[in-house]
Amino acid sequence: MQGLGALVGLAISPAAVRAAAAAQAVWVPDKPITILVGFAAGGSADQIARNLASAARHKSPVPVVVMNKPGAAGAVAAQIVAQTAPDGYTLFVGGGSETTSLGNHQPLSYDPRSSFRAIIKVARLPSVLVVRADSPYRDMRALLAAAKAAPETLSYGSTGHGGIFHSTALILEKISGIKLLHVPYKGAAESMAALAGGQIDMAFGAPEEVQGLVAGGRLRPIAIFSNSRVDAYPDVPTMTELGYPVAVDNMKGLLAPKGLPDNAYQWLFQTFHEAMQSPEFLQYAKSSGLNISYADGPAFQREINDSFEAIKKAIQP
Repeated sequence: MQGLGALVGLAISPAAVRAAAAAQAVWVPDKPITILVGFAAGGSADQIARNLASAARHKSPVPVVVMNKPGAAGAVAAQIVAQTAPDGYTLFVGGGSETTSLGNHQPLSYDPRSSFRAIIKVARLPSVLVVRADSPYRDMRALLAAAKAAPETLSYGSTGHGGIFHSTALILEKISGIKLLHVPYKGAAESMAALAGGQIDMAFGAPEEVQGLVAGGRLRPIAIFSNSRVDAYPDVPTMTELGYPVAVDNMKGLLAPKGLPDNAYQWLFQTFHEAMQSPEFLQYAKSSGLNISYADGPAFQREINDSFEAIKKAIQP
């Protein structure tokens, strides 16, 4: 019987070897890769996706196409990817509202902690609160005083109900005792345009989202909702410095559906990591003020999970 067992083992060994070899085969895409962006064109997610796709064209044998699917604070794009075959050809820009904040406000058709396989983290974005250049609120203390005097009168723009900027404002309300009027938009580009046009009193955005209008003299930053000041605005204090410890950074990176094979993950990770390090992408980051923050897939997923839990705890009554 022992000899028969040995023969059986020998008989299946070649098949096992072939299966193992196939599992480790190098994956190379043979059709375009699509990156979905859950927000309107012009915001940080859109900018990062398009510049990353452009830089990747030197590394990839196939085109990398960016497609905007705005809605529900990024959840529309995330849901599409969660329901897509994990073949490496459909990714989305995540790590922000759709994966760390929205699920703390409403039920989702996906679980941001288990429905995806994170590929790479590209950036960590501090939150900047801006007002119009001619706003009567010269600084954050003046704005807080006005908000306390007239609850639910001052309005702020966010990138969607339940999004990370909505959570940031709720935490501010909880800590400071104010009540603001929330006006959600489909992306930071829309909320910034509304603010510049006088439709709202203030708006949250990442440095690269507010930079153009600030440089053009139409908007003015008055507070940083992060642990440290922003290089582009060294004179603008953090909320912690003002006595209100509200620090909610936004993250951006690439995620695929769960079940993505290891060989596809390795190709995607390597390709976009090299794209991040390219002179083209580094120049974009420098000119826009983007804070590059690299992590591989597993580390990125841990950061998403940690941020989800931190926001959950912070917005609880």
